[in-house]
Amino acid sequence: MDLASVAIFGVVVFTLLGIFFGFALAATARKFHVSVNPLVDQVRHELPSANCGACGFAGCQAYAEAVVEKKETSPSLCIPGGETTAHLVATLTGKIPEEVENRLVVLRCHGTTAYVKDQAEYQGIHSCAAASLVFGGPRACKNGCLGLGDCLRVCPFDAIDFGPGGIIEINSEKCTGCGLCLPACPKKILDLYPRLHRVELSCVAREKVAAVRAKCLVGCTTCQKCIGACPAQAISWNGTTIEIDHKTCVAYGPSCQEACVTICPTFVLHRLGQLPLPEELAKAALPTMQQEENKENI
Repeated sequence: MDLASVAIFGVVVFTLLGIFFGFALAATARKFHVSVNPLVDQVRHELPSANCGACGFAGCQAYAEAVVEKKETSPSLCIPGGETTAHLVATLTGKIPEEVENRLVVLRCHGTTAYVKDQAEYQGIHSCAAASLVFGGPRACKNGCLGLGDCLRVCPFDAIDFGPGGIIEINSEKCTGCGLCLPACPKKILDLYPRLHRVELSCVAREKVAAVRAKCLVGCTTCQKCIGACPAQAISWNGTTIEIDHKTCVAYGPSCQEACVTICPTFVLHRLGQLPLPEELAKAALPTMQQEENKENI
């Protein structure tokens, strides 16, 4: 058999094999074909395509399928989409929309390099989780932000970035409040706030006054003055740290003139957009804070 005959034979064989497998694949696809509900595609089109998983499903496609096919799945689970998306999905699926809280993530730390002492130099994997395993991290404050960006890497909306002061910064306009960054932070200092909150609390200090002040110039000393100053009784002490009831605070309104902010000696309570404070303001208040601490120790 000459070379031309071998080539022709090979072409014929592979052509027949191709036809055979083509028919086999077509028959298999026909047998196992699953019809897709066109409503799923409509719902999917109304979702923001973030695939963030804040709804509790693997992604937008999985949520679209669930909300169409399962009666118990709420149309208001898409946090990034907010109430607008909830109403659109509810209209398409014939369900009743629920209230979607408009929220954002707040960093409960303003211990920049200007305020917090470094205890050691960390050389290792650029990760907060990894650094935390080494004596709690290189910074003197073991409750504060390490600024290595674990939260940044999981944010699907690019709402978190590295700040110039050694800690991360959150872009409130980009933040959708999905909350995916919260479990990524080993220090647990990211918190979900209502977007319409009036006062921010930027510390989770859990130590005594002397221990806090030895590490951070602007750490909360848990003096609890803010609790007594708040006319709305929106601030409380949980036995470990300060907490704010933002709904109560907002409902009371601005007539209090943010009394908690005015009386706070360590600047951890502040109005929106005041983070971090200028270094000279914190240093100017330090002698007063030290005097108060000495009185408490007497």
